[in-house]
Amino acid sequence: MVKTLQNVKGLKVRIQHDDVSVEFEGNYEEVWMSVNKYLSELYPSLSIIKKFLGAVDVSHIMSLLSGKAQIVNGRIVVSTQADAKRKIIICLAAAYVGKVLGLLENDALSPKEVSVITGLEESVTRARLSEMRKSGLVIKVDGGRYVFNTSAINVLTEEV
Repeated sequence: MVKTLQNVKGLKVRIQHDDVSVEFEGNYEEVWMSVNKYLSELYPSLSIIKKFLGAVDVSHIMSLLSGKAQIVNGRIVVSTQADAKRKIIICLAAAYVGKVLGLLENDALSPKEVSVITGLEESVTRARLSEMRKSGLVIKVDGGRYVFNTSAINVLTEEV
């Protein structure tokens, strides 16, 4: 089982460099976002490198998922009313974030798992996943599972 910080009530992180010492305190999500922001401001070239490499800021994806999906007790919960395509992207993006944060062991989900999480019919889920793979929004990996393609972040920013 993956060890998680979900149940931690208070987390404190201290960063020391040169003559500076800063502390971040709160729940794991607040601390994670604060540390990311601090380091991005301290080393602005990191954000330029991220953009050049096409890297996506996980805290940005988390903010886009806020109110739409959560990871509760190691399970993804999609809580938004949206069309099938958006629900699937939200589900796979939540799996991606969960894997990056160590809350989930795997970010690759089968069509059946996506169907259960989103509440969509499995046949609809399979059809949309196939379309989304062809358009590059999701990536099909071994075992017929699918993962979030970070280039699909624009779908998360679209209004319903």
